[in-house]
Amino acid sequence: MATLIVLGMLVGGASVVTAQDDSVSIVSDGEQVTVTPNDDAAIKGTSNLSADENLSVRVRASGDTEPAFLKTTEVSVGEEGNFTATFDFSDIPANSTFTVTVADDSGTLAEADGVVEKQAETTSEASTTDSVVPGFGPVTAVGALVALAAGALLVGRR
Repeated sequence: MATLIVLGMLVGGASVVTAQDDSVSIVSDGEQVTVTPNDDAAIKGTSNLSADENLSVRVRASGDTEPAFLKTTEVSVGEEGNFTATFDFSDIPANSTFTVTVADDSGTLAEADGVVEKQAETTSEASTTDSVVPGFGPVTAVGALVALAAGALLVGRR
């Protein structure tokens, strides 16, 4: 629901009118919200609502998603107009679809479709490193040889 605030003031005989719409946007990857099947999946949004405004975020299974689910949480708008709702999707299979709804006391402010994406597989590569004993690098070895040669020359002259 949009609220229209009209402010009028007389400035040199002209009336100034400013309109402000309350709006909420849900952050998405292209056309839909994406989450991974873990226990702290975040759904983020932005708003021009005042800081600390309370919002209800609901995630409901859509289409043929099995098992059907409904998850809700309350969040507050931050100082910069951002909010984050965290849900447990660890028991929801990949490719499940859902609808996200953000609302306040006045009703629905935003809605978006979403999907649970397969969690990216991580691979670890073996790495090798050359070990160098501290103090015995190539520069130190050349310096030591020069010092030995100089010492030998001094001993030989005596």
